Amino acid sequence: MNNDIKVLLFDLGGVVIDIDPKKAISELKKISSKAATEFKEMDYRYETFNSDLSKFFNAYEKGEISDQLFRDGLRSAGKFDLNDEKIDEIWNLIIVKIHTDILELILKLKRKYLIMILSNTNSIHKIFFDKLCVDLHGKTFEKLFDNAFYSFELKCRKPDKEIYDKVVAESKYLPSEIIFFDDMKENLVECNKMGMSTYHVKSTLELKSFLSDLILN
Repeated sequence: MNNDIKVLLFDLGGVVIDIDPKKAISELKKISSKAATEFKEMDYRYETFNSDLSKFFNAYEKGEISDQLFRDGLRSAGKFDLNDEKIDEIWNLIIVKIHTDILELILKLKRKYLIMILSNTNSIHKIFFDKLCVDLHGKTFEKLFDNAFYSFELKCRKPDKEIYDKVVAESKYLPSEIIFFDDMKENLVECNKMGMSTYHVKSTLELKSFLSDLILN
């Protein structure tokens, strides 16, 4: 790894947090045949955002619509009548667990580097995964890490260049001093163009090995 690196920047879903969008799809299929059709692409992280529903998810992760409008939109799209709490419960099924072994390695690296988060997410998910983090460590992710950048707060999302520009500006570090870890290769393209180092997370096992080596070296 580049010796100039001072910041380790981590995606959450697929890196620090285990996610499974299909769990939410399965639950929605039980509720409505309409939902089964409308939400069949709910692995929205891999969409091109060319459908109305995809654009809706995109807008939510960019903070362009409120939690309540998001819930109402899901009700309308799925033609079901669920209260807010039940919708949140289903939406949060996407989040399986925190990879505690990965998180522990990252926290050990605080002795040598600044550790930060950059994640495409939304406020309903943030409330849920922060609760999981508090249950494990007594603190939210923002409190455990040196900084956290969330798409719905920055009003832009990966892989758009704008979000990386904001991270660089707010972190006060040069792109050459940052390495970004993400499980989606498309999210690393703009980083490389800017001069960031990148690590494509293909498996938890490989990431554990890489982080362990950083601790030892």
